[in-house]
Amino acid sequence: MKAKRDARQGGTKNVHPCGRISGAGKNPSPEKLLPGIHGVEDLRALPDKDMPRLAAEIREFLISHTAEYGGHLASNLGVVELTLAIHRVFDTPRDHVIWDVGHQSYVHKIVTGRMDAFDTLRVPGGLSGFTKREESEFDPFGAGHSSTSISAALGFAQADAMRGESNRYSVAVIGDGALTGGLAHEALNNCDKNLPLIIILNENEMSISRVTGAFPHLVSRLRISRSYRSVKRGTSRFLRKIPLIGRPLYRFARWIRNTVRKMLYESNYFEEMGFSYMGPYDGGNYRKVKRALEEAKEKNCCAIVHLRTVKGKGLSEAEANPNAFHCIYPHCNPEEKTFHEVFGEALCDLAEKDESVCAITPAMATGSGLEAFGEKYPGRLFDVGIAEGHALTFAAALAAAGVKPYPVVYSSFLQRAYDQIVHDIALQHLPVHMIVDRASLAPADGATHHGIYDVAFLSEMPQIRIYAPATFDALRAMLRDTANVPYPTAIRYPNTSESKVLKAAFYPQGDESDYGIRCAGATDGEARVVFVSYGKIAVQAWEATCTLRDEGIPAQMLLLQELNPTEEVAEQIAAHTPTGAAVVFLEEGVYNGGAGMLLTDALRQRNPALRCKVLAIRDPAVTPASPCDLYEFYGISAAAAVEAAKELLSEQKILL
Repeated sequence: MKAKRDARQGGTKNVHPCGRISGAGKNPSPEKLLPGIHGVEDLRALPDKDMPRLAAEIREFLISHTAEYGGHLASNLGVVELTLAIHRVFDTPRDHVIWDVGHQSYVHKIVTGRMDAFDTLRVPGGLSGFTKREESEFDPFGAGHSSTSISAALGFAQADAMRGESNRYSVAVIGDGALTGGLAHEALNNCDKNLPLIIILNENEMSISRVTGAFPHLVSRLRISRSYRSVKRGTSRFLRKIPLIGRPLYRFARWIRNTVRKMLYESNYFEEMGFSYMGPYDGGNYRKVKRALEEAKEKNCCAIVHLRTVKGKGLSEAEANPNAFHCIYPHCNPEEKTFHEVFGEALCDLAEKDESVCAITPAMATGSGLEAFGEKYPGRLFDVGIAEGHALTFAAALAAAGVKPYPVVYSSFLQRAYDQIVHDIALQHLPVHMIVDRASLAPADGATHHGIYDVAFLSEMPQIRIYAPATFDALRAMLRDTANVPYPTAIRYPNTSESKVLKAAFYPQGDESDYGIRCAGATDGEARVVFVSYGKIAVQAWEATCTLRDEGIPAQMLLLQELNPTEEVAEQIAAHTPTGAAVVFLEEGVYNGGAGMLLTDALRQRNPALRCKVLAIRDPAVTPASPCDLYEFYGISAAAAVEAAKELLSEQKILL
């Protein structure tokens, strides 16, 4: 692992929106508490009075490490007191704690014995940036995507009940942003109110973009006064202690209380569903949070604990702009544009000429380059919350009504709307233009965020045309050319800038808007090896091409920017492949059903003697056990492509 930067030093904090936080803390001194926390037993051995001090040290640690290594900062700064209280009130890991999404679990990892591994945080094979079952017994359920925690916690609680272990608690920690996801409400609807299940609602008014929609607004209005809660607790205890008539009186008083409250207060969504609701409490006050959790635990039933936290707490810049500090990238170049930024600009240009153009985002407007579009055309940007399925069916209906919708969804989240793409878009042949962002491996975020499935599942739907622009101009041209087509489209791109290497190799004369198949390397008819690739990994394919050429082996590369329909693309590849040449397909996606498998099958149908090999991800569920390069780990690097080409050439010699 790389050594820590010598430049890190004490002093005031300077925060760059891109993630460089300088002067974020000093080396821990012997009298500090945090170095002595090697697990939950050490945490529980400390007195309550030390918790504010420990919380401050943890925030200092988070800011310092995020400045150096990157990571999700704002969300973790907001849940420090909550995390400490959870592990001191509940008997973890015997009690199950499920963190929704999981990117706010850094404090949880610190106090459960993983602090020493933080220099490998978000490195492939290192400490995961999310909860991960293989990593620790304190992570009973892995996470990465939103709105799953209540379903998971309910599953653990029900399993304990089936085994007769009713003295174990299941705790779900879910944000108000995640409650915009329908899965959370499906779980709430299914909850057995008698189970020892505690749902902690962490209200911070943020998901990645600021939370929108009716439900978060309802959550923010759920208010029960401190005096009301105090009287309620005292009266309940007094009545239940009266011999014989105490419990009937308690039930009668509760009926009166509910009736009066309905007249005086607005309806409480959770209590109307039958949950025991508590809150809201100040989630940044350790004493209050601990007391609320203890009271919820005493109820021994399904309870909602509503906390209000501040994202970015303890770092003024992050509190003022939590969106900018959602995830820190210390080495990024803010002056270099990315595909999603160019998309946002191009969509604004389209919308200026066509009033029927609109955009849809599942709570990712900022990360998808749609902020400027929303400011310019506020009535044409629809933030539907964390609800990818709804986003796609909503888009389908807009298209059916004659509007031109552009739902923008990260690749790893698009699979959450698979049914809607099949049933509501493809089968109805509706011109929905899906923009698939983050379409590539995600080394920092890991397996839950790899954008490697979209080509495989979209290719199964011949009604959908799939594009993969290699340049910004190609992206602009694709948006322009597909704006009026009568069929659905998908334009996929990574979270990077365009490659200068590919531009120089494949567009030496400019004209980058031509996104037909592009050739570079050996002259047509001379190549003994043809590499075929698309997307971010195409740079690796070009490197392999140059390596073989340097070794005296004529090699050519075909750059694909259209992937579907398969037969049309295969015909173009065949037209540019010399007779007898070996073909190596390099793909940053899954092998089964991927473009490489489908296209080489189509090529073999034309030429059964074709010698070809597909390098793609064969088993994405297998992840590195130690820090490594993911291209090398999955066998899809430039070196692997060169080796595959030489193997094919060697087989040809044997056959001859």
